[in-house]
Amino acid sequence: MAQNVVDILKQEHEMVLSQLSELSSKGTSNREQKYNTLKENLMPHMVGEEQAVYPKLMESGMQEMALESIEEHNAVKTLLSQLDSASTSEEDVWVAKITVIKENVKHHISEEEEHIFPEMQQKMGSDELTNLGSRYEEAKKSAMPVAAR
Repeated sequence: MAQNVVDILKQEHEMVLSQLSELSSKGTSNREQKYNTLKENLMPHMVGEEQAVYPKLMESGMQEMALESIEEHNAVKTLLSQLDSASTSEEDVWVAKITVIKENVKHHISEEEEHIFPEMQQKMGSDELTNLGSRYEEAKKSAMPVAAR
């Protein structure tokens, strides 16, 4: 059964923050594998928001919020690409980079959960939010690696 997009996004936010917290701790085992799992969750999440949620925000008079969110995604993608080229063996540098990513993601999530989601819930009916949840899930699937679908 389809879920309300806000509920889906909040659940995913919680999971990503938990993964980022673990990765930003020194002495984390299997760091590279856990980082890949984070990206497998985070990248489709961002694509889903960009393809389904943010266009809906723009249609609903929330253009400024949508544009700011897109720029926050761009910043996180840039930081992730920098981290991709950093060696996990240089733990201090790696942890510093993932900590900056975590801080950016936390800011982005608080903006969404404190400002965007309440306004979405005010402007859109529950059917519309559920429909948007389905569209979000479809957009997210298109961004997942083929093996994960």
